[in-house]
Amino acid sequence: MITRHHVALTFLCTLILCSAVVPSDPVLIMVICTGACTGAILPDIQMKRPQGFRIRTFAWMASRLGIIIITPLLCRLYHTLWGHTSPPGDKRLTHSVPGILFLWLICAAFLLVPAFILMPGTALHIPAAFLCGMMIGLVLHLIGDICTRKGITPLFPFSPMTVSGSIRPCDTTDRRIAQFHFYHCSVAGLILGFQYLESWQGVASVPLCLFGLGSCLGMMIWSSDVTISREYTGDPVNEICTPVLSNSFIV
Repeated sequence: MITRHHVALTFLCTLILCSAVVPSDPVLIMVICTGACTGAILPDIQMKRPQGFRIRTFAWMASRLGIIIITPLLCRLYHTLWGHTSPPGDKRLTHSVPGILFLWLICAAFLLVPAFILMPGTALHIPAAFLCGMMIGLVLHLIGDICTRKGITPLFPFSPMTVSGSIRPCDTTDRRIAQFHFYHCSVAGLILGFQYLESWQGVASVPLCLFGLGSCLGMMIWSSDVTISREYTGDPVNEICTPVLSNSFIV
């Protein structure tokens, strides 16, 4: 999926989850959601720099962390331990379970070491909440890309197995991503409405929130005709979003 889809869907899913975990703490909700949106951006090392300065420029700057620091270290680690060689621009490095775990650990080290030195112990829950949100965003990023035709290689570099769907994110004639946004917004709105009206509070809200989150993710995977193949057929470096021609106009 493209950046705005990842960020929007991740924000809504995280908001649903926060409604169960920290429903009465708006600061923690904001920190967790910020971390989740950051995590939803970081794996896209193949993101192209926008022309001119716009909101997506900030997302591009965040994604540079992966291509400048994370993937070179990951390539060296894979080569040293298993003899595997791949270019730092290979998107499979960050679109896999080992990749997001390594990315998260590096980010945790960069964030927690200064936090332990500069922040009092009572304030450490803030960076910890941000990192929890980041892991949520990383996981949701992989789930989102499972729904696309290019898919992900979840066990790279140990297995070429690919999990992919049937959605082409740049094809605006395909209304499924718009349906995902509508469904996620509806579920988040219903849950927040129940909590605002105090119909569901405390432990009673947890099953509702988890069911809502599960239904959102399940609906995405079910609607995308997700399949598993034994080999990767895409371009691991130059996968970019290109316009789709529909009849006589570009969409």
